[in-house]
Amino acid sequence: MGVFDFVKKMATGASDEDNRKNKARMREIFNSLVPNGDDYKLIYCHMEDYHNAVVVEVNVHSNYIVGYKPGEVVVIAVEADLTKYEKPEFFNRENGSKTEASWTGYCVVKNSQASYQFVPVTYEPGINRGAKYSVAVTQSSEEVSAFRKFFKAGL
Repeated sequence: MGVFDFVKKMATGASDEDNRKNKARMREIFNSLVPNGDDYKLIYCHMEDYHNAVVVEVNVHSNYIVGYKPGEVVVIAVEADLTKYEKPEFFNRENGSKTEASWTGYCVVKNSQASYQFVPVTYEPGINRGAKYSVAVTQSSEEVSAFRKFFKAGL
């Protein structure tokens, strides 16, 4: 990694090489688990949840590959290094699912069995203390905007 990539990684959380590799890995994971995976647009989402205990504050970091196309959303929970992942969860009209987009930037997909609230990430600064818990990837504001519009419009 050259000096420019190192600076870029510190500023945005992902060098150009990290970004290419991780986006390719997310697509590989998604396509291995979802039939006709290339029919879906993919976006990376992150959620950080804070719980206050008596003496300490506990942070829970969650990472998701979210695939979406008209009528369906697929959520796959992944580890930040993209080596471990869970089974996909499908949300569509047939199973009574709904999507929502809040004015604060959160997107929600839910049905009677499960609910996810997440934030599509444009970048996670590499110097941010939570950056090590996030996938090293950058996404354009256009990608994130299209995702939010999809969630706002609904399935």
